[in-house]
Amino acid sequence: MDRYKENAKWLMYFAPFRNLSISAAFLTPFFLERGLSLSQVFLLQSIFSIASVLWELPSGMIADRYGRAFSIKLSAPIAVVVFTAYGFSNQFWQFAIWELMLAIANGLISGIDTALLLDSLKADGREHEYVTLSQRINAWGFASTAAGVPVAIALVHFVSLRSTLVADGLLTLVGNYFAFKLVEAPRFNGSQEAVRLSAWHAMRRLGRNAEARWLVVLGSALATSTYLAFWLAAPYYTRMGVPVVLFSVILAIRSLWKAWLSRRFIQERHIERNMLVYASLAGLVYLAMATGQLWLIWLVLGHDVVQALHAQPLTSQLNLHIDHEFRATMNSLVNLIERLVYSLAGPLVGWLVDRRGLATGFVVTGLVCSITAFVAIARLHRLKTFEIRR
Repeated sequence: MDRYKENAKWLMYFAPFRNLSISAAFLTPFFLERGLSLSQVFLLQSIFSIASVLWELPSGMIADRYGRAFSIKLSAPIAVVVFTAYGFSNQFWQFAIWELMLAIANGLISGIDTALLLDSLKADGREHEYVTLSQRINAWGFASTAAGVPVAIALVHFVSLRSTLVADGLLTLVGNYFAFKLVEAPRFNGSQEAVRLSAWHAMRRLGRNAEARWLVVLGSALATSTYLAFWLAAPYYTRMGVPVVLFSVILAIRSLWKAWLSRRFIQERHIERNMLVYASLAGLVYLAMATGQLWLIWLVLGHDVVQALHAQPLTSQLNLHIDHEFRATMNSLVNLIERLVYSLAGPLVGWLVDRRGLATGFVVTGLVCSITAFVAIARLHRLKTFEIRR
């Protein structure tokens, strides 16, 4: 049996160990406990995003040159060091250093895991299974967050917030076992033209493709809506009077919800209709949060629908326009763009919340994300992108 055929399995088993399954609910409280303001929290994420932007393409080229599995194996040990060191740090400058290192680790896997999975499936004649398997991998990651809740609550109650980060470092160390099981998959050039293209030419050709551009815009708008909501969740819960110790319980419920969604809904049809739903939810949830009404707190589950389901159909469609030889680089390019959006939006939202309050931040963020997504869907409708799944 060709060992690359097991890559999907090992990526699935690796997923629970790269999701910050114990500390995820307590990251913002951890930063605030260390004396950082919300603006500084978003500034740290911008440092991470900018570093990721600068590193994203070189890391993709490394993966295309030396191997996608090699790149993931290089990433995993770095992540162990970063997560563990984070728990023992106190100053903003220390956190900034770890964010830079985390960007390096993340860049060596971001988009590259997608390329390895697609290459493995294509070599095995199962490329059509990408959406199903990718959502299943995500489900394992979401489920791990719920499974880590009892440990997280115990650590916060009996030890400290910082101990959750150290625990995630140890879990990532365990995950290294599965990462090192990955092997390189056969790659196909697709055509003589693809062989002749340099990575830069491939980028320019992808950039000139209108369908690809609007797929990226749509994906970036929806991803940004959930990314910003994650960092605003803690202040929102605090405003609603939710005790910090319950943050992980809420995250567990939301993670199980996302895991169920990822397993239950395999999106092969009605993609455009689904994207309209996601674009609506991206803004409506923020508007509900802005009201400050406790009985509307359950609507945050709408953002989980967006996070769990929007990416895989868009990635699958986008990869139809990507040469196999440069798949890791091109998927890294897409992630680069999303990171650039995060790095610009994060500080702006943090500044807006600090100056004008949470409600104003929620309203503005929701409207911008939804409107941008609707414009992208309208353009993709004209291009008939979702009419036929090719």
